[in-house]
Amino acid sequence: MSEKQEFEHESVQDNQTVGQYLKALIDGFESGKVVFISEKRQLVMQPNNLLEFSIKARRKGEKSKIVLKFSWKDTHAAPEPPGRLKITP
Repeated sequence: MSEKQEFEHESVQDNQTVGQYLKALIDGFESGKVVFISEKRQLVMQPNNLLEFSIKARRKGEKSKIVLKFSWKDTHAAPEPPGRLKITP
């Protein structure tokens, strides 16, 4: 059985820094390798070409939240076909 590996980070960042993190994720997905690094941990992930993708957005009072979720199996089994999604700025 494989060893469980986790990486977690929480902080308060400005819009520009969050954008840089999102661009790094985009680059990683496109290259097939995403590396997460903090002071004491590192996790290397290799997303394949078929990923499950989930997005949730919510606003309640003065608090807004966006949750992105990407998952895949390291084997090359094909998931269900994707649905249509449109995101605009």
